[in-house]
This record gives sequence, C-alpha cells and structure tokens, in this order.
Amino acid sequence: MNGWLDLEVSGAGAAERYRDDEGVSFDADGGYVAHVGIERIHMEEDAAKMVHIGGVDGRIDGAEASLIDYNRAGTPLIELVTKPDLRSPEEARLFMEKLRQIFLTLGISDCSMESGSMRCDGNVSLRRRGTRRLGTKTELKNINSFKSLHDGLEYEIRRQAEVLEEGGTIAQETRHWETSTKRTLVMRTKETADDYRFFPEPDLAPYDLSDEFVEDVRSRLPELPDARRDRYVADYGLRRADAAQLAGDPDVAAFFERAVEGVGPEMARVVANVVINDLAGYLNANGLTISQAKITAEQVRSLAELLAGDAITSRQGREVFELMASSGRDPASIVDERGMRQVSDASALEPIVDQVLASCPDQVAQYRDGNRKVIGYLVGQCMKASRGKGNPKLFNQLLAQKMG
Repeated sequence: MNGWLDLEVSGAGAAERYRDDEGVSFDADGGYVAHVGIERIHMEEDAAKMVHIGGVDGRIDGAEASLIDYNRAGTPLIELVTKPDLRSPEEARLFMEKLRQIFLTLGISDCSMESGSMRCDGNVSLRRRGTRRLGTKTELKNINSFKSLHDGLEYEIRRQAEVLEEGGTIAQETRHWETSTKRTLVMRTKETADDYRFFPEPDLAPYDLSDEFVEDVRSRLPELPDARRDRYVADYGLRRADAAQLAGDPDVAAFFERAVEGVGPEMARVVANVVINDLAGYLNANGLTISQAKITAEQVRSLAELLAGDAITSRQGREVFELMASSGRDPASIVDERGMRQVSDASALEPIVDQVLASCPDQVAQYRDGNRKVIGYLVGQCMKASRGKGNPKLFNQLLAQKMG
C-alpha cells in the first residue's frame, strides 16, 4: 500500500498535460516528472475467460453466443490500483510501460497485453479548471495494447467533456473500448460508487509480513530499470534516452552488457548505437526478440570495433550488419571479403588530396574565402577518386590542413 512511481514525460506527449496544473514543474524542453501514487497491490484469483462467438473483433457486442472457459479458474493474478494522479493518456501509457519494464526485470510475467498476461482498466473522471473535486468516473474495459489504452482514454475524455459542455451528466458505468470503430460503448451501469468489495480467502490464514521478511526480499531484488539507466549514463556516458531504451528490456540490457564487457566508455557508446539503431531495427522489421535473433554480443562488439577504428563508414556498417544477421558470419571477414576496409594511411591518401585540390581551384578559393561547407564537396571528390576506399574523416583533416 501507499507506493509510487515517478514518470519522466517529454516530447509531444508532455503537451497533453495542462501547463498551469499545480504540483508539476516543466523544464526548459517542456518535459516534466509526474509523481503517480499507488493505492495498493492485492492478489486475486482468475475466475474464467469469456469467449464471444460472432461478435465484433471477438467482443460481446453483437455476439451470437458467449462461452465460458474455466481452464484459468484459480490462477492467481495481481491487481495494482493507482491513486487519481494520472492527468493525460500519455501518462497512463508511460505508467503501464514502466510497470511492464519492472515486471519483466523481476521475471514475474511475460507481460503481454495482447495475450492477456497483462491487462489494464482505465478510470476517467473530469473536473473543471480551478476546481479540486473530480467528477463522476467511468471505467474503460477491454484494453489490450498500449496504443488502445492511449486512444481509449483520449476518446473517453473528449466524450465526457462534450457531455458536460452540453449541460449533461456523466453516469457511473463500465464502458467497452471498441478498437474497430475507435469508440467506447456502455457495458453496464454501476448502481453505487462502492460496487466492488473484497473478500478474504477462507483457505488462507492471515500472514504477518515482518520487517525482516521484507528486507530479505528487498535484498534479493535485481537492478531495476531506472537504476540500470542511471548506471549506463554514469559509467558509459550514454545519452539518458539511449540508456533508458537499453535498460528497459532485461534481455536487451543483458545483451548490451555482454557486448561491452571489458571495453571503455567510448567503445560502449558505439556498441550502444549499433544495438539501438541496427539491432533494434532488424528485430522490429523481422518480428523477433533479441533471444530469437541469430546475432551474438561478440559479433556486435566486433562490428563496433570496425566502426570505432574507422575501418568502415556508418553506411557500410549498416550493410555489414544486414549481411552478418542473415549469414551469422563475423563482420571482419565480411568486410575483408568485400574489400570494404578503408585506407587510413595518410601517406597513401595525400596524393589523392593533392590531385583533387589541383582539379578544383574554384572550391579551394571558396573555402579560403570563408565558405567552410564546400569541404564536403571536396571530401566527396576524394572518396570518388579512391573508389570509396579512403577514410572520409582523414580526407577532411588533410584537406583542411592543405587549404590552411
């Protein structure tokens, strides 16, 4: 009871919150931290699963018949109830995503909203600006994705606002989110505010959770996502957003840590870039988890070493990654087989630079007159002359030196 989670809200999602809301300080970029209280976490038992035949998207609406599947009867489930601190659909979505990250790290569930191992009911109640008392609430059911949670709450907020602006009243009821039409429909009306009551399990005796028991459990908790994110920022100098993305999934975090074992911060940042951009993009495109992909942490580190040592360009790195992912081969062997390795010997590149400078007098004059952007054109000419073999960073340095 009486717990909390802090949510960091930024970007476009932060604009959903009313700027003059008390208790929230917005930073220079428009982001803020939302403090969300947790009323309680309690255990229940699943009763059964209803299967609706002939309805819209398998829903009860318009169904020809409803079946009851008792295979899950007695399965324990945990329900978490928040205090009325969430102020926008984006905050609700972020709250659920953060819970999912924590539960995955603890290993207590696979947390799949689509398959039903994690679900969410959203309660919506409005109040006019300047007042403190919340209005009559409605409960939103049948939410099976983070997107549906955001969209369903957004629709219900607008619906209630329209009813109130037209002088109507909100009925306390449970509503169904219909994904196909993107609207909420009435499922049942609640007669009283306290329509849910809890009953003790008669076969379970009362149990006192001693301070010693709680501390023992606390001591065995794994590193949670926020703490892991902060460690990545401190140890490797990662950007906070990149560190949060790596730390949010325990499998991705374990993969990253294997790949950076024994390396310094500079190399760790290159590894992080490969994992966040190339690996994550590959997994999303192919519908895979990191444990299903035939890519090892050692291969990613080898690719990062090639990139950090300027043996290949970032564009070539993406090509090598695709070949590595499809074949399972070591990236260094792919680079050498395809002749991708860049020349980083200044003595070998200087003749090319001299040749390009001699053939581009107009661009040289523009550079010396203050147009520094023209050096990009000259680097391109050097790369063309070297057939893509030269190190573009070294070309840039040599050109700048020779043009003064």
